[in-house]
Amino acid sequence: MSALLSVEEIHAAYGLSRVLFGISLEIEEGECVCLLGRNGVGKTTTLRAIMGFNPPGKGRILWRQRDITGWSPHRIARAGIGFVPEDRRIFAELTVEENLEVGARAAKRPGRWTIETVSELFPILRERRNQRGGYLSGGEQQMLTIARTLVGNPDLLLLDEPSEGLAPLVVHALSQKIAELKAQGLTILLTEQASEVALSLADRVYVLEKGAVRFSGPASALRDDKALHDRLLAI
Repeated sequence: MSALLSVEEIHAAYGLSRVLFGISLEIEEGECVCLLGRNGVGKTTTLRAIMGFNPPGKGRILWRQRDITGWSPHRIARAGIGFVPEDRRIFAELTVEENLEVGARAAKRPGRWTIETVSELFPILRERRNQRGGYLSGGEQQMLTIARTLVGNPDLLLLDEPSEGLAPLVVHALSQKIAELKAQGLTILLTEQASEVALSLADRVYVLEKGAVRFSGPASALRDDKALHDRLLAI
């Protein structure tokens, strides 16, 4: 069976600063895969390369066996890949409902996710529907960003550091929601600094170091082997 997404030996840079050195990974439909690694190893850059914000200078990206290397982010989103950036980027002056309406209009992809169904997944958004995005808590803003991406009905959801800056109780609640999405069959690729969160969600992991894959394998390998976990991820 062909992978839903294949990243093949991609190299990427910001100006003259090279960040990725031949990253390769694959994601099968229905999987939750996590990119792990210390700060600055290329996790976010990998997602941005997939999404077209920072196209690779070498290598290629295949989506459903079609080469999408160099496509615009807008075109990639229309093809079925949704991106939740680390900095959330909600429309602070728009209400929760208006933020969701923008997401639904932009994607124009039919599917199960509507403003109503994402409000069932995140009931707090229904309670806050008339509140401006800028007045939400950090956790509520993260839920809104995920919901706004979901109403575009992506086949693959890219989550960049979803727990970043959130209180432990909020991280737990958000992890449960991501687990629900996984249980419903949504394919997910996420980056995480908090390995315990990632390993509780992921089927497989890739550990990055200095812009290259240092380890790939089942999440259980790192969950069950503390020595391996510490060797790869300890600060």
